[in-house]
Amino acid sequence: MTAHKFFGREVAPGKRPLKVNVFEHMLAHQGMLEQMPLFPYFGPGDIVPTAALSYSLPELPRAHFYHYNDLPEVILTMAGEGALLATGQLYLQQGTHGVTTFLRKANGAEAESYQISLIIIRMKPNGPQNEAFILRCVGCNDVVFRMDRDVWKGPEHRYYPELANVRFYADAADAFNAEERACDKCAVTQPRFPADLMGWRRYAQLAELANRARANIESAGSE
Repeated sequence: MTAHKFFGREVAPGKRPLKVNVFEHMLAHQGMLEQMPLFPYFGPGDIVPTAALSYSLPELPRAHFYHYNDLPEVILTMAGEGALLATGQLYLQQGTHGVTTFLRKANGAEAESYQISLIIIRMKPNGPQNEAFILRCVGCNDVVFRMDRDVWKGPEHRYYPELANVRFYADAADAFNAEERACDKCAVTQPRFPADLMGWRRYAQLAELANRARANIESAGSE
């Protein structure tokens, strides 16, 4: 397989320049704040653009967590109304940063306010590459939960790759919700994290299903 040229540089064999309409891509999203990859390249040294959205709902539960990653993410707001980040705003995240809807009034009429942003992730040339999912107490802001994982290499799939950190968020939220949580410092009971709203688990499930279905049709075609 031959290499391609992109901006005068050679692209690794098997990786060709692609383009996508970010707004049209929203039709494929499974939930709020889900990092949906725009291109199927998540390998060593890759730049991984993902798209994320949030929108207001009348009874939106608290959707807020903290995220750590070894390499800073870059945020570019594509569009929004009633959003904390202005359209076109470019933002470099810190190593540990808060993740929320980034809406001034998250509880409101359905999609009365919204934001659509690109979240650009960089993969290290070599692992490990640590990320952390962190929840803080709603009463005193002390850390009540943290899970870390090396996301440098995701689950092995034969046909369609999977962005490993999305499954990690799903696993972390499920682990937090698996038992009742109270803060060790102030004893305040913690609300469940609205994992179903995020769509993380659905992404992981559909990645498995797509690969399984492709394997089944390949098998049927060879019989």
